[in-house]
Amino acid sequence: MTHRWTVLSGTTIGSVHVRDQLPLQDSVLTWSDYELGQAVIAVADGHGHKLHFRSDTGAALAVVCAVEELRRILADLAGVGESADHAAAVDLVSTAGAALVDNWVAKVRHHIEANPYSPAEEDLGAAADPLRAYGSTVLATAAVGDMVVFLQIGDGDSVLVSADGEASRPLPEDPDLDGLHTSSLCQARPVDALRVAVVDARVDDVALIFLCTDGFGRSRVDADGWWRQTGEQLLEFSRSRGLVWVREQLPEWLEEPARIGGDDTTMALLVRSDVGGISRPDLADTVPVPD
Repeated sequence: MTHRWTVLSGTTIGSVHVRDQLPLQDSVLTWSDYELGQAVIAVADGHGHKLHFRSDTGAALAVVCAVEELRRILADLAGVGESADHAAAVDLVSTAGAALVDNWVAKVRHHIEANPYSPAEEDLGAAADPLRAYGSTVLATAAVGDMVVFLQIGDGDSVLVSADGEASRPLPEDPDLDGLHTSSLCQARPVDALRVAVVDARVDDVALIFLCTDGFGRSRVDADGWWRQTGEQLLEFSRSRGLVWVREQLPEWLEEPARIGGDDTTMALLVRSDVGGISRPDLADTVPVPD
């Protein structure tokens, strides 16, 4: 049976950004076709430093590019999923990641053409490195029936939760992350920092996936285990309270780390609707993306 997937998302501005009168620099975008068993979620975190003064736009463009490029490969992924060709699926996702970077760079350059840098912005180095102002991370996941794929550049968390509540991180660690600096779409060769993964939802018994920017986890006392507890709780709440309740609670759940940690906080969820106890998949929030 082809799995059906529901998407939920939320984002909250950080207290430090409110204090400093900065815009929300996280972004999130979701798309789903419940009947086809397809869905895509993406989150991005603009860097926010004064040298990345257009990173809110960079993050918004990043999630659009991620959804666009993953949607382009859904049909091909469905095909390789039927043949259980894991290597071919990894190649497709890697190609989509490279296309995401190219798409993002093209959109950024188009935005610069429409909104040229001022002399003051050029003095900050924008003329010499025009992409830097838009610096952002990006995390995205697509579900195609029984297959789930992940791609990521930069920090943030991609977490998979099985039907028995066990949480895991499907992507390899980024060796360049040190807690202060992150890989970025604006760096010289962002594809070098691309991480991808492919998961068979049947074999791994996937119940839900959540993606979040680092603003969610950074304020947690248990830096190494918070994501496990979060995954267990999200699954339990989805079963006991329902997805409508989860969607209603998301703003409150995101508000606390955004207030305490000070950073923008964003989360997107991809929930399998046929897991025991989960219902009401028709009430997910989804944003259509033009073909």
